Amino acid sequence: MDIMDQTMKDDPAITLDYIRSLRVTSDHCGFYPRKEQLDRMVKLGMVISCDSMFVNRSAPWLTVYGAKNANRIAPIKSMLAAGLMTTAEAELGSIETGKSETLHAQLYHLISRVNDRGEKIAPEEAIDRNTLMKMSTVWPSFYVLKEKEIGTLEPGKFADLVILDGDPLADLENLSHAHRVLKGGKVFDPVELMKSLR
Repeated sequence: MDIMDQTMKDDPAITLDYIRSLRVTSDHCGFYPRKEQLDRMVKLGMVISCDSMFVNRSAPWLTVYGAKNANRIAPIKSMLAAGLMTTAEAELGSIETGKSETLHAQLYHLISRVNDRGEKIAPEEAIDRNTLMKMSTVWPSFYVLKEKEIGTLEPGKFADLVILDGDPLADLENLSHAHRVLKGGKVFDPVELMKSLR
């Protein structure tokens, strides 16, 4: 952000509107971003992608940085309240075995704020199911500069979809796997699709 501000100062031809049009991104959300950075990120038009596994991965570092910093781990509710475009990312599946949790089963940490050790991590940063659905469907299309092609089901857009083993709005934490994937107008078994991506 300092570099972007300095660049605009050094070259008046590089305007804030131009910087915003770039949709500068940043990833992961382990102890990031700090709340005092949010307004500046919004002003610059940044888009942030957050990995739910940082609720697991960053929590042990609270013994070093102090429990008072738990609200810096994936502070999604604060990010959204500030108006910062926030999307979901996940570490899914083994290409070797084809086995994986569904995206939403893994992202449930962002709703529960409970990690795999049963620890509550900054519950005030929890989001609801509808927000998580937007973070993992509609908003990522903006993040990858493809909102005219993907992200919503409407005429003229690709309609790739996953058939889950339950209702993600009712029973998100118990979704264990996808039954089928529709991609490019063809139906795939998810295990075979993952193997084909090697």
